[in-house]
Amino acid sequence: MFPSIKKINRALEKLDPDRIYVENMRYLLGTSNRIAKLVCDIAVRKGYFKKFYALECKNKHCGRIIGSWENISEIPQKVSCLTCEEDGENEAYFLTRELNIIPFYKYIKKSYKLA
Repeated sequence: MFPSIKKINRALEKLDPDRIYVENMRYLLGTSNRIAKLVCDIAVRKGYFKKFYALECKNKHCGRIIGSWENISEIPQKVSCLTCEEDGENEAYFLTRELNIIPFYKYIKKSYKLA
């Protein structure tokens, strides 16, 4: 079942408008990942969200977001994790194909109201 606009608005108020992940939306809406992704994709089409792609560091002790890009095609083939570099980790440079690409959304309207 598709969540109501009221429920979507309540969920948006609890999220970081600069990093909206499908999993967080799914949890707050109490729905499936498929429906949560559909809500986010509809928000992109309507001009409320913009979709981005983040790379996750694969080091066990890190797991941080290395960077984010608006298009997958903009992601470089090799990236470095500044946190791992600063911490002196043996591995701080990675091939993008070895990393998790995590889609997320950014709220781009001035109001959280969708309707």
